[in-house]
Amino acid sequence: MVDIEIIVVIGNTLVILATFLATLYRIKIEREQIRVVKADVKSKECLEGLRKYIKAERTSLGSMSKKEFNEFLDYLEKLGEC
Repeated sequence: MVDIEIIVVIGNTLVILATFLATLYRIKIEREQIRVVKADVKSKECLEGLRKYIKAERTSLGSMSKKEFNEFLDYLEKLGEC
């Protein structure tokens, strides 16, 4: 009788431990998911700003010299890091 009780207690302890570890792993995954969603929103905002700028300056971009255009591309590289 005592042996069965010990087996049940050990089994329940292992189940609780496994549930705890699964919960910790789930928290880790959810944190990563939140970080990715925040980065996605930030990227969408940067892209939308770039689209507005290009629409407003479409004619100016077409008439740029090669040097000005290269400077503009350098600016865009830095803008993408926002």
